Amino acid sequence: MTLPIRGAGRERFAGIIDFSYQHYALGDLLTSQVNIACRATERGCRGLDLYVVVDPAAPAARAQSFITPENYLTHLDNVFPALLVSPMLRSIRLIRDPLTATRSLLTLLARRVPMWPPLSDHLRRRMTYPLGHGIINRFHGRHGYVPRLEAPRGYAGWARRFIEQRHPGRFLVCINPRQSRLTLTPAVVQRDAPLPEWYEFLRAVGRRYPDVHFFMLGGFAEWEHTLLRLDNVSIPRTMGLTLAHELALLVASNLFMGTSSGFATMATFSGVPYVITHIEPFFARYAGVAPGAARYPFAVADQHLVWRREDARLLLHYFQRVYHGRADAVAPASAGAAGP
Repeated sequence: MTLPIRGAGRERFAGIIDFSYQHYALGDLLTSQVNIACRATERGCRGLDLYVVVDPAAPAARAQSFITPENYLTHLDNVFPALLVSPMLRSIRLIRDPLTATRSLLTLLARRVPMWPPLSDHLRRRMTYPLGHGIINRFHGRHGYVPRLEAPRGYAGWARRFIEQRHPGRFLVCINPRQSRLTLTPAVVQRDAPLPEWYEFLRAVGRRYPDVHFFMLGGFAEWEHTLLRLDNVSIPRTMGLTLAHELALLVASNLFMGTSSGFATMATFSGVPYVITHIEPFFARYAGVAPGAARYPFAVADQHLVWRREDARLLLHYFQRVYHGRADAVAPASAGAAGP
């Protein structure tokens, strides 16, 4: 017997997030949802249903062996808000029983519901990483835009009220200088940001621009206590806030600045101005751009890519470029070929 799937049909698209081969990773989950939205839009679907599949006995892909039957719920809870950011989302189902997952898939097939990943890829239980922008770039080439992500469902109003009550009239900047080395599961730490350069940048902005306030995004272990001594920086996690609140603040802010990371992916697929630094050259072919490209093909105004490790001068230049709206600003000498 197959399970009834309320509302499923050819006018609704099915997105399958199966953690047996997909990753508990903010950037990957966000990119997947833009891929799904592109496919759904081109199929003429008016909404999408997410099917989140996790088997407690084997909860993660081989590449994330640190996620176990004993701790997977913590990892799932940490990333779950990232599944609530698509404007097309109509329902989300968490399935933790393999038999139920199989029956749900059979029901989708019987009803000929369009889905992503394609059935053949899903049955092979394999996905190539890093996730590229191929689907997204082709969609942009055909339609001139890409589906944008928004604050997690139910959090946009909270972000507006939070800003109005605590930081009215401020120019708000969300930052995420990647610090994997500070986490319990450090990975590719060569991509971590040079914190002394960021501290110098934050202090310089504090001296010159008293109307600017920064939100440091990321897990509770991903920042150093030096930030607590900077009056122009707030750390949402110290207020008891979560990833959902951080994503909502990012979308509501005036600018995002950070190294290539999951939060940078949220900015990439939003309409928020951004400066993403230290993008690794190998990612260029996955993004469908040349190494050193100043923008993604689908970028909008004041969305900048930097393919080198940042320093305080470079950060200040790009900040001022957005803050003052100087589209014709000249990059400083230290930016080299990385600037637009």
